[in-house]
Order: sequence, then structure tokens, then C-alpha cells
Amino acid sequence: MEELLALLDKTPAVVNIHPVSLCFLPSDVLILGTEAEATWLLDDPHPVLPQRILITGATSLYEGRFPHIRYEHDPFTPALNSILLERFEDVATRMLCQSALPDRIVRSSDLFDLVLLFLVDGLSYRDVRNWAASPNTIFTIEPCLVDVPTLTQTGFSNIIGDPPVAARLFDRGFHDRLGFTYWDIQDNEMAGHLFHTIPRTEKAGDFRKIVSALREYLETAAGRKCYVQIVRTGLDGYVHNQKRKPPVAEIVADVRREFETLGSLLRELGVRSCLYLTADHGILWRDEFEPKIVGNAPARSSPRWCGWRELYYQEDRGRRFVVGGEEYYCLGFPKVRRPLRIDEQGVHGGISFQESIVPFITWEVLPVAAGGTAL
Repeated sequence: MEELLALLDKTPAVVNIHPVSLCFLPSDVLILGTEAEATWLLDDPHPVLPQRILITGATSLYEGRFPHIRYEHDPFTPALNSILLERFEDVATRMLCQSALPDRIVRSSDLFDLVLLFLVDGLSYRDVRNWAASPNTIFTIEPCLVDVPTLTQTGFSNIIGDPPVAARLFDRGFHDRLGFTYWDIQDNEMAGHLFHTIPRTEKAGDFRKIVSALREYLETAAGRKCYVQIVRTGLDGYVHNQKRKPPVAEIVADVRREFETLGSLLRELGVRSCLYLTADHGILWRDEFEPKIVGNAPARSSPRWCGWRELYYQEDRGRRFVVGGEEYYCLGFPKVRRPLRIDEQGVHGGISFQESIVPFITWEVLPVAAGGTAL
């Protein structure tokens, strides 16, 4: 960063840089989208104050006018915690957001006969980003910003959308809809909301039951288009009421095995499919940070967020979200509303790289006859 700023002290420059990395720049750096804008500014006959100018787009018309450099910077590391709360809106405009996922899924659906959405309860982008580095990787992984409070009910609802993905896909010919969840939709309000447009929904804790039911359906589907929605436990269930940190790597590996099993089944049966995997929120583990206590909230209250009625327990309001008519106040990194209990191995509900950046994984499965090579 220091070298980049030193260059901008001397001249405007066209910089090939990740859009989110721009949020790490000092506020006095002027960011322009084109070389034309910079040229017009510099060539204006009226006096122009000296300033640092970074240009994100290049054209051949201005070749040679400004130096071109590539700035290698990965914004998706714990260093994001230094700016995420203050620059949240700016970051949101420069990357994929969770609220955009329903449109992404529906928009691409015409190419497939089956769309499968695999929802994981608690999984951070950093937990799976190395999947893309595996040999013969068959799916893409994108970081995705949870642009609501990092809670299960708000995150899952944000992914499903309103109208929900299942209803929108029905209008595109996906008349068969299957759902699998480890909650009972009759007794769990959130599950009822997530699956209320999916008439055939089963409670399934055993993953083998899901695979068996999906195989049985596909073997008799006779070419009908289908949407499949699956909710599986991730890391969230290991955060609360645990006196030891769980084996995170092993749990994440189980999630991957389940996802790849589904893709292998669809490939085996020759179904033109697109599988998506994403999460409601990530987890900030207690051994990853030194909590800064900014309140005296009760021991059973959330350490990272509250409603407006509980704001008097804390000195810092955090960031305000309004979701479904409800107000949420979420703290930035590393603040907590109270000391963590001994049985809290991690937290979520706040704003941090670990909690707020989740994966969005896409896997297109094409039969050999359609794509030439099965994927």
C-alpha cells in the first residue's frame, strides 16, 4: 500500500485492483473510473489542487498518458476487519451481496433441468476458499457479503428472497420442488417460512436419506424440471454450549463431501443441473480475537447484536439494520456487549470478516452429450 500511495503522490495511475481493495485506500485518494475523467480534470485550464488519483479503467485512446500497474492485494483476509464496519456500504457496492443471490440463481436457471440450493448453517468463506485450489476443481467459489445481521433467521431469509426462489423458479417451469431440512417445519417458524412454497418437504437429519430420496425422485422424474432446497448444519451448532472448540476442519470436510455427493449423483443420472452452496453467516471463534467489552448485557443475551430495546446495556450502538420491520444493532470487530461465557466457543451476529463474508459456490453439472465432457 505504501508503494502504491508513493506512486500516486507523483502521478495518476491506472491500477488493476480488486474493487474491495479500494476501500483500504485513504479517503483523500480520488478514485475515477476512466482515463478520460482524469485527463479532463488535469487538462482543465482552471487551477486544480494537487491530489492522488487512482484510475480503475483503461482504454487505448489514452495509451501512454498514465502508468499502468497491477496491485496484488487480497481484501478477504482478517485485515478486512480494520475497515468493514466503517466502510460497510462501500464494500457492499463493490462485491457480491447475499441479497443478490436469488436473482443470480433465477437468472441462470433456464440453462438447467434441476437447480439445487445447499444451505449451510454457519460457514465462513475463509473455511472453504482453499477448495478452489484443489486439483481438478469443478466449481467456482466467490466471497459473498452478508448484507443483513449475521443471524440464522435473517441470513437464510436473505438468501431465499421474497418472493422466494422456489416460487420464482415455478414461474420458469420448475414445477417440481423438493425440500430437506433438519428442522420440523410444523414446529419451527423459520423453517416454515423458508420452505412454505415447497410442497414436498421432508425432515432429514441423516444425509443418506436425502441422497436416497433425491435418487428415487430423479429416476421417475421423466424430464420434469425440479428445484431442490436443502438445509444442513454447519459450524453454528458447535458454537453454543460447548466447552471446547470443535474440529472445524473435519466439519467443513463433511460439508464438502455432502455437496460433492449430490453433484456426483446428478452427474451419474445425467441431469443437466446447477448446484449452489452458501451459508447464512460465518463464525468468529473466541480464540481468534481479544474481545473489547463495551457493555454489561445479561449473560444469556447475544454478545454481538441487540434490538433497540436493549441498547441501554452498551456504550456502542454498532451498525443499525432494519429487516422485516425489525431493528438490529450489530457490533463491529472486536467488540462484545458482555464477557463471553466459558461455553461460548464462537460468536456471530456482528460485523467482521469471519462472520460477514460467506462462500457462494456454483457447480454446473452437464451430461456428456450436452457439454462434451461431464463436469
